[in-house]
Amino acid sequence: MANEQDTVLAAHASFNGKLEGSNVTLQGRFRGDVKASGRVTIVEGSEVSANVQALTVEIGGRFDGDVQAEALHLLGPARASGKFRAKKLSVEEGGQLDGEFEIGDGAPETRASS
Repeated sequence: MANEQDTVLAAHASFNGKLEGSNVTLQGRFRGDVKASGRVTIVEGSEVSANVQALTVEIGGRFDGDVQAEALHLLGPARASGKFRAKKLSVEEGGQLDGEFEIGDGAPETRASS
């Protein structure tokens, strides 16, 4: 259940700009910058072109851009391209990830602050 610290872009919405919050869920079309102190979730069916900084990033839709996170999870239907920096990476069967990667202990710590 969402609380006052969650930010949600609805499935049929489109937004260009900057989003900041604790947890951000993108269900529609988004272009810009996202910074979250917790989780950013890009759901199946969404189209996102962004620079994303968060503790955890979960991609299930189409994504193009840069990700900096402690943990990056790519779900089965996801199609993602760009630059990815994370300490942990998981990719479900069917997920497609293309781009530049810096994964593991060498990846810089992410501090998403407002």
